[in-house]
Amino acid sequence: MKKSPGIDELAGQVAALDLTTSRHADDAAGRLVLEEAVAALRVGNYGVGAVIFDARGEVVLRAGSRVIRPQFRSDGHAEMMALGSLEADHPALVPSTLTLMVSLEPCPMCLARIKLSGIGRVRYLADDYDGGMVHLAGRLPPIFRLLHPDQDIRRADVDPALRELALALFGCNLRALRRAVLARAKGQTTT
Repeated sequence: MKKSPGIDELAGQVAALDLTTSRHADDAAGRLVLEEAVAALRVGNYGVGAVIFDARGEVVLRAGSRVIRPQFRSDGHAEMMALGSLEADHPALVPSTLTLMVSLEPCPMCLARIKLSGIGRVRYLADDYDGGMVHLAGRLPPIFRLLHPDQDIRRADVDPALRELALALFGCNLRALRRAVLARAKGQTTT
């Protein structure tokens, strides 16, 4: 059985991505998102990253998962961290003109927050059929489906290698991270 790649190997693969001949519209932005996922993993969090761009494609802010470290936050998903920073630090920006790109399909909690935020475009690198909600958006309560119906939320146009890396980063140390979340609920700590 082949051993799953570790953080250093995955970080090396992200750094080695050659996008000079890319034919996919979102590859450059996808690489930035993957860099944030690597940074989150390195400090002991889930390997999920997010970046918000303005209408010109310039980076407004970058964020990664902060569920486990520096302290437990049940709302510490990358999308939640990015939207929280946007709302706190950039209140003058018009959400409908911005793009949020994230490495993994948003979960139900994050999708609800995205709908409430009014952010114009959302792109995600990899599908998450176990925890993602975008592919089930038709099952959202009616009020959420009616909020900002012009939001454009879909999978990013990236090279398959970026999708595979997004999934590998999310899967890295996943069991240990889930154990830490479960232990926290019982008042236990993990190292």
